Order: sequence, then structure tokens, then C-alpha cells
Amino acid sequence: MSFFILRDIRFKKSVRTLIALVLTVAVVLSSARLPVRAAVQSANPSSNQPIVNPLQVYSYTRMSVDLQALSARYPQLITLDSAGKSEYGRSLFMVDVGHGPAVIMLNGSHHAREWMTTITLMKLIEEMAVQYEKNGTVSGGIRARDLLDRVTFRIVPMVNPDGVTLQQSGLSAFPEADRASLIYMNNGSRDFKRWKANAKGIDLNRQYPANWGGITNAAKRPSFMNYKGAQPLQAKEAKAMYDLALATKPEISLAYHTSGEILYWNFHTDPANYSRDYSMASAYAKLTGYSLVAPQPNPSGGGFTDWFIQQFGRPALTPELGRAAGSTHVPLSEWNRIWKQHKDTLWMLAEKGYGLWMKRQSAAKWTQEVRLLADEKGYQFPELRAKSAGAVYRGSYQTLRQKGDWLEISAPNGPSWISARAVIAGPFEKPVNLAVNLTEQAVHYETPIAAEPSSVMLQTQTAVVVERWNGWLLVAALEGTVWVREADLPLDALTTIVKEEAPEEMPEETPEETPEETETPPNDTTISGEGDAGSGDAPADAGAP
Repeated sequence: MSFFILRDIRFKKSVRTLIALVLTVAVVLSSARLPVRAAVQSANPSSNQPIVNPLQVYSYTRMSVDLQALSARYPQLITLDSAGKSEYGRSLFMVDVGHGPAVIMLNGSHHAREWMTTITLMKLIEEMAVQYEKNGTVSGGIRARDLLDRVTFRIVPMVNPDGVTLQQSGLSAFPEADRASLIYMNNGSRDFKRWKANAKGIDLNRQYPANWGGITNAAKRPSFMNYKGAQPLQAKEAKAMYDLALATKPEISLAYHTSGEILYWNFHTDPANYSRDYSMASAYAKLTGYSLVAPQPNPSGGGFTDWFIQQFGRPALTPELGRAAGSTHVPLSEWNRIWKQHKDTLWMLAEKGYGLWMKRQSAAKWTQEVRLLADEKGYQFPELRAKSAGAVYRGSYQTLRQKGDWLEISAPNGPSWISARAVIAGPFEKPVNLAVNLTEQAVHYETPIAAEPSSVMLQTQTAVVVERWNGWLLVAALEGTVWVREADLPLDALTTIVKEEAPEEMPEETPEETPEETETPPNDTTISGEGDAGSGDAPADAGAP
């Protein structure tokens, strides 16, 4: 069933996280001269201080360090990877936040001078992680874990790292042999604050195959802005984003830009999708206060959002962050306003995206013994805002139906829908007279889907094995039930419980009866019903013969 495939993916994420961390460190060290000492200090997972500082010129190097730190502090939620390389070999970092099957894709800094969008995305990543860790209430009573266990945000915070580096640091960040060309593309100026293109002079947001031939106001040669390239997807960065979207097939996409506090949401949108997309754009505008850009009969095209709407027929937005800043970056003084506007938008996006994914799922009969590994809230229907069906406690259950990542189970109070996130499916073996010898060094887990072993130290003991499943043992230890992986046990750890046989009971000896004990008293003899009963003595007033 589909949710067990998803669980296999979750098992692999911890491995992919480690690999991605190693590879990413190597990339950053080689391509961006990452300051190692700063990276180690920032990646300290034990600190509770915020990692992302938005009130600074936010460079590619700074982002690289912060991504390492975020993935180190929140390894169970954040996976770090790369969508590809820039023209100058910088990694296009990709971040997955969440565990769910419904994917929402966010990207920033298509344009070099718009790195305020990178700051916003980095803070949104950290905000999701913080809320997930404390399981905060984030959206009309819905908990962060209830959303992020059902949704995955796939985020590319900086699509154009070469352009951002040029806009912030100037010529010194590039090979001397390329500097004359960069100055030429900047119309002879050494001031790159207005730069929008990548470092080859191609405007990345005019590179996508959506009415590319009809793009207006295009520069005729590589330039600091508006040159659409010789053909669609010519730039490595645009091709990487194109490939990533096709591989991901997100429910929703947002491409963040600056500036003007407006929201693009429509590009030759299919009339059948108009109401759906307008509703989502309106919800975003209500949270941010942004103005919706009215659909145009002949939009220019070439943008990522334009292509996404045409390619997938799914909702896509382009928010223009910050008040109008002219031909340069949005000043840091706008940050507090931008964050207040956007802090809660991701939870709305998560709920909307999950709803779109669930609409494509169908309920199917499915009967199977399962074990629920953690207490769950039960629902009357497979919807996050459905009425509660009461708490469902960990234990063994029989399933009735499945829809998406929900299971309907037979619970004591009647049928109930629960999330499949903490469920494993049988068959389960019920061992007879099986025990395991555990020591203080025994590796054990709270559940077989836990990424890390439990920190609780066990006493040395022989514990009964309650259940066996896929190489795992459910053990009734003195400290409570724990899960132990058979592969982690010594060869002689498992033992058979030998029941002590009770000694054979000897039959009681029956004393031989005597005539006095068996003789029936005469009919005129009275036997007292009080203390004299059974005494065998005749009453004192009995007549003499």
C-alpha cells in the first residue's frame, strides 16, 4: 500500500541527510571558500539560539553555513540536497522540510538583487522546524506536526547564487579573466547593485518555455537584466529548476521576487481552474495585504510561475516582497514588515496543498492487522478539520479502508480514521516462551520507525518477547515495552523460557471409618443446631433407659 512505500522513504531520509551533508560541505568548501570555523560554530545543534539572522547582507556563503546548521539541529525534519550547479559551479541548494506525500515547491532569488527572498525562505524553514519540534498550534487549531507529517516543502532558497554574489560583492568574487565581460554586460559600470541576471548575463526568469518567443522588452545581448537567452533553458540554473519541478510534480509552487507588495497568480489559466486559483491567491493576499495583479490578455511569459501553470495546471504564485525599492535590493529595514506579512502563509499553503493531494486519492477497502506505535487523534472522516472520533491508543488494530495516508480502523468506540504516520503492518509473530537477555549496553528503540536509539539505559535482565516483526522484537522490559533489532543482539541473546513443573500432588489419605462415626443415631435422638452440632454428645436432659 502507498503509505508503506512512503514510510520506506522516511527510513532512507536519515541516510540521505548524512550523505547530503558530506557532499554539500565539500561543494561549499570548494566553490565558495566556506569559513570552516564559522560553519562548525553555527552548526552546533545544542544551542537554542535562532540560526538565521535576517538583518544582514545575506550571501551565498552565509546561506550555506546556515543550511548546514539547520540540518544539523533538525535532522529528523530537514534534508539538505542540491538541485544542480550554477554556471560558476555553485550548488543550487535544495531543502526538504517535512515528511508528507503532498509537495509544495518554493524558490527565491531568480534575480540577483532580490536576495531578500532568500532571507524570507530561510526564516520560513527555521520557523517550520521550531514549530514542528514543539508541535505548536499553527493554523486554526491544527498542529504543526499534523501538517508537516502530511506535507513536504521542497525549497531552493537561492536559484541564482552567481548573480547574488556579483550584486553583493562585485568583481572581486569572479575570475579576473571574466571581469571585463561583466563590466560590458553592466553597460560599463563597476557598480553591480542593479544586477538581476545570472553571471552570464541571462535573466533566469525569462528562460522558461511559456510563450518564450513572445517575451516583450527583451535585451538583445547578454545584460544585467532582461536578456532571455538564445533559447529556453539555456542557463544551467533555469534547466535545473525545470528538471526539479518535472521530477517533483508539486501541488503548489511559489517563486518569490521583489518588490512592490503585489501578487501574480494567473497565466493563461484554464477556465476550469480559475476559481480554485483565485481562491488560493485571495487567501494569500488576505494574509499579506498584497494586491492581486489582474489577468492580462497577452502576458509576456518566460517566468517560472508562467511555465508551472501551463505545464501542470496547478496553482502557482509570484509574490513581490517589500515596498517598491527601484533598481536595487530591498533594504533590510523592510524585513520586520515582510516577516509579519509572510510568517503564517506557509501553514495556509500546507493545508491547501494537502487538500489538493487528497482530492486525487480514493478510499479503498483494505483489511490488515496493524500496530499503532503512538497515540493518535481519531477522526470521523479522513480530513484534518473533520469531527473528532476520540483518542486512539497505541496497540493492535484491524484496518477497514485506506485513503491516501489515512487508515480507517476498527476501534473500541467504532470505526475511526487515523494518520498512517505511526503505523506498521503485519504479519506479526506471537512467539511462545521466547525471551531475550538484555544488558545495560543493549541498543533499543521506542518504536521500529524511530531514527535514533532510545537514551534510556536498561537494567540487565531477561525480558519476555511479546511480538516479532520484520527483524524487530517487541520486548516487555522492566522499564516498559521497548523495540530491539535482532541484528543488534549477540548470537546467544535469545532464549527459551522453561516453565518450572509443579511437584505432583499426593492424594490425601482418607481415615478409616469407625463404627461410632458411621452409626446412624436413633430416631428419637435430638441434634442441636447450635454449638453442639456435630459434637457427638447426647443432650443432658435425654431420658434414661
